[in-house]
Amino acid sequence: MHFTNTLVIDRPVTETFAFVSDFENMPKWNYFVEETTSESPPGGGAGMIYRQRRRTDEQRFVVTDFEPDQLVAVRTLPPARDLQMRFTFQPNGGGTRLTDDWTLETGLPRWLEGIGASRISSAVRDNLGKLKELLETGRVRLQDGRAGTVLSEGRIRS
Repeated sequence: MHFTNTLVIDRPVTETFAFVSDFENMPKWNYFVEETTSESPPGGGAGMIYRQRRRTDEQRFVVTDFEPDQLVAVRTLPPARDLQMRFTFQPNGGGTRLTDDWTLETGLPRWLEGIGASRISSAVRDNLGKLKELLETGRVRLQDGRAGTVLSEGRIRS
C-alpha cells in the first residue's frame, strides 16, 4: 500500500523540520500515537531508534534517512509490519511544503489493500491537519480530546 499527502504549513522549514523530526512530538499531533520515546542516546539523525505506544499496539522504528531541513524517513522494526514513512520539507514562501509519503506492506490482497489505503490515507491527512494547526496557532485539540499548546522552545504542554 502506498500513498502520499502534502500540505503547506505557515512556519519556516527549520522550525517545522525540528518539530516533526523529533518523533517524541508525534503524540501531540497524531491521535493514534499515545507515547513515543527514544531508545537511542541524544543527538538525533539516522540510526535513532524509537518505541511508540499506539492505541492498539506498540512498535519500534528506526530513522533511516536524515537530511536537516530537507528529509527525515523512518521504518518500523520487526515484528511490526513493514511501514516506511518519508517526510520531505521544501520552502514555500515563508512556510513549508511538507510531503508525507507512506509505504506499508499489509500482506493483504491488492483489492482489499485499496479499501484500507483510502481509510488510512484519510486518517493520516487528518493528523497532518492537526500538525498544521498546532504549528500555526500554538494550540490543538486531537480527535480523541487531548489538547496541547506549543511553548516558546517548541515543546507541547498537554
